Amino acid sequence: MSKSIQELTAQLKDEVLPTAGQDLDDLPEFGAFTPPPPPGAYRFKTPGDLSSVWDLIDVPDKNPPQRVKLTFDRDHPLLIVQSPQGKSNGEPFETRLTNNERGRGKDKAVVASDLDYLLRAFKEMKKPRNNREYMQAVQRHAGKEFGADLRYSWRCSKDRDIRARDAAGQLVTVEGHKGCGASYYQEDVPKGPDGQVPYEIKCGDCGALLRAFANLDNIRS
Repeated sequence: MSKSIQELTAQLKDEVLPTAGQDLDDLPEFGAFTPPPPPGAYRFKTPGDLSSVWDLIDVPDKNPPQRVKLTFDRDHPLLIVQSPQGKSNGEPFETRLTNNERGRGKDKAVVASDLDYLLRAFKEMKKPRNNREYMQAVQRHAGKEFGADLRYSWRCSKDRDIRARDAAGQLVTVEGHKGCGASYYQEDVPKGPDGQVPYEIKCGDCGALLRAFANLDNIRS
């Protein structure tokens, strides 16, 4: 239960905090959307500790019906060490990878997971036998680099009210108007006047404003 200032007075230590006196005007907007890095070829470095980045996922259509998910989140992000024109160098990047295998290639003849490609990039030779071995294999490569491409995709969610820009250009939620479920991929979207792939597009079916999700593609050493 929370306590009052008076109740905490006896426990408080009058010590100067490390950010004391800094200007509040310099703070970034709280909760502001940060566009993902632009598409292109990148190099990433994994966190130095990969022991607390795991979770289980259910895959009822598979046998066994359980896989593992590796989450590079705000506390354990990938570090961008090389990016197009060096514009994103030193920035964190958040994403998720799993060992839920699926058909790959044009004919879907090869079955592999995201983590299989990551392990191959780290020069591992064989696929692990079980979920535990997948986690152990990836953990051996904490603090190491790999290459990959960033590729944009967009999805218009059927579960959320759409967002659009009003006459003043402000982003607003259109209550009671759900998305249509359409999906778009980078090759579907024309580049902007600056020659770059836009991170915001307008859904061609329902008019929703969609923001890009940056996917790891072509993972390599």
